[in-house]
Amino acid sequence: MAMLLHPPKRRRSSAPPPVVATSNDGVLPLDLLYDVLLRLPAETLCRFRAVCRSWRSLLSHADFIAAARNPGPLIAVGIKDYLSKNEVTVLDMESGGAVTRVKVANNDLTYPMSHDRVVCILDPQNRLRLFDPANGDVVLLPDHAPREGHILIWSPVGRAASTREHKVLAITTSTSARHEPFVCKILTLGLGDDGWRVTQSPSLMLVGDVAVINGVAYFLSSYAYHQTMVYQQIMAFDFNKEVWRSSADSLRGPANCQCIKLAELEGQLVACQSTNRLTSSIELWFLMDSDRSLWFKRYTINMPAYQTQTHQPQMCYTAEFFQKPLAVLDDGRIVIYMRQQGCIFKKGILRIYNPRTKTFKDGTLVPHCNHMSLFTWNLLDAGQKGALDDAVKRLLIGRRHH
Repeated sequence: MAMLLHPPKRRRSSAPPPVVATSNDGVLPLDLLYDVLLRLPAETLCRFRAVCRSWRSLLSHADFIAAARNPGPLIAVGIKDYLSKNEVTVLDMESGGAVTRVKVANNDLTYPMSHDRVVCILDPQNRLRLFDPANGDVVLLPDHAPREGHILIWSPVGRAASTREHKVLAITTSTSARHEPFVCKILTLGLGDDGWRVTQSPSLMLVGDVAVINGVAYFLSSYAYHQTMVYQQIMAFDFNKEVWRSSADSLRGPANCQCIKLAELEGQLVACQSTNRLTSSIELWFLMDSDRSLWFKRYTINMPAYQTQTHQPQMCYTAEFFQKPLAVLDDGRIVIYMRQQGCIFKKGILRIYNPRTKTFKDGTLVPHCNHMSLFTWNLLDAGQKGALDDAVKRLLIGRRHH
């Protein structure tokens, strides 16, 4: 059963937006009506747009949407693989229900990297598509034309700090040559037919997930030390400068531990550390100073033993593995993405950890889950024009794929 989750609260403006004064049917003054409406859920506000023209004008105003964005729902994106059927499901974390579902082609290799409301999807032809949960559109991007024998591993989306342009970074690797460097290409959304541009390759081996924060994509890197892989360096790609940090300037993970995952919490880079191979204890280190690789350990989470034997022999054991933290809620609880896996099945599950009581509660369960990520999205944005929407439409070079 899904558990009610409440997104983090942020400070909202106390002053109403500079909307044009309209009749409020003599019930409430406009400023008081504005303050009352800001306290309502986004789904209710969408329905209230049909009340009358003046309410629609107020609830559709850009300043009201910006103010109402603060209590907007956090949306988890699940990539689900039903054998020959794939779909992208957007989950409302407050109710656990599906906001929208988008079917993708059979046997798609779907792996999302979400940022600013969009998710990259890799199709069977090794082509990238952008999925916009606001309207359900899936748009084909220009062909990134990987080298022969190369496959795409990462496709994070980031925003340049100076120009505010959205960019997609495609990173491919060889399927045969073990020591061949990664090939990186970048695409700026909204530049018409300019297409992909080759950029420099990282100086270290990249592994695991990627976290995008303030226009910088962070990757775990690895190197061999006495036949043991060490994961303590973090490579960073700057979407503004379109360059990688050198290995000499790379971030160092927290001392005396190995990073197993990178995540973004409350706008900060977080290194998830395992204290042993069984990951019975997870430490969450927050980056405080990137120039000095200074970290602060904010949480130590003792993971419960979720391993059971089923009554069906073919199912063997069901084990549960830590994936990454997704969000810190307004009451301080932490939403953690876990993976349940047996002999022939896998599920994604959200577990909610309370640091004060050091206890877990179950959240949404997603069967056949390949990947789950999180981004902030406001239902009031649905149908609204934005710079990103216009940029994506200018890049539409083929039919929409539903």
